[in-house]
Amino acid sequence: MVPPWAVFLVIFGVPPAVWPYRMARFEEQMDSIGSKRRWDEVEPADWKVTLNRMLGVGMSVVGLLGLVAGL
Repeated sequence: MVPPWAVFLVIFGVPPAVWPYRMARFEEQMDSIGSKRRWDEVEPADWKVTLNRMLGVGMSVVGLLGLVAGL
């Protein structure tokens, strides 16, 4: 049986691994709600883009290992 946590990790790990800038920018836009800064003016820091990529790759790898081990 396929472990549900592995599917969850793959589904939510691939987007930040493939599109780290878009995901980080979306997070920054959500953080800017209620701020005086316009949401379309926010830009993520380089470290946040890198962190999103690393976490996305890590989640995807662990999820794929869980899928392979669960089969």
